[in-house]
Amino acid sequence: MDCPPPEHGKNPRRMLLVFLASTLLTTGCSLLQDDIRPPTVNLVSIMPAAGSITDLTLRCRLRLDNPNDVALPIKGGELQLTLAERAAARGRLVDNVTIPAHGSTEVDTVVAINVMSAVSIITGLINRPDAMLRYEVEGYIDVGISRLGRVRFDESGEFSLSGAGDLIRAGL
Repeated sequence: MDCPPPEHGKNPRRMLLVFLASTLLTTGCSLLQDDIRPPTVNLVSIMPAAGSITDLTLRCRLRLDNPNDVALPIKGGELQLTLAERAAARGRLVDNVTIPAHGSTEVDTVVAINVMSAVSIITGLINRPDAMLRYEVEGYIDVGISRLGRVRFDESGEFSLSGAGDLIRAGL
């Protein structure tokens, strides 16, 4: 007497096992994401990159710090830089950067500032090479983890221009 072969997918024990395993995996992943904190963003440096008749290009270096146990993929972002409370420059962050778990990485971004705004800042600082240059950088980074998504940042501070007289005289 031939027994019919078991029908695939009709075994209730197997279906229950698959259901429980998928539920545990889904719950486990969501629990992990609840512990993820956003990265912090800090301005490290500002350097001149190039210039034209209408714009001055600056290279801004940002440090991204990850306080989490897992690496964070960065998918891009934007920033606005304000210098000496008079000028604003905009730029885009590079994408496809990964911040290691409990680590940091530095990224460069290029921003363009209007030449007239740059001249105004330079004029205010040319006779004061020991002055402090006040800045504010704000914007967002897109984190490639759905729970975090777009993370906003806003940082302000001052850079010492001590020893930067040559840089100022050269056009920032």
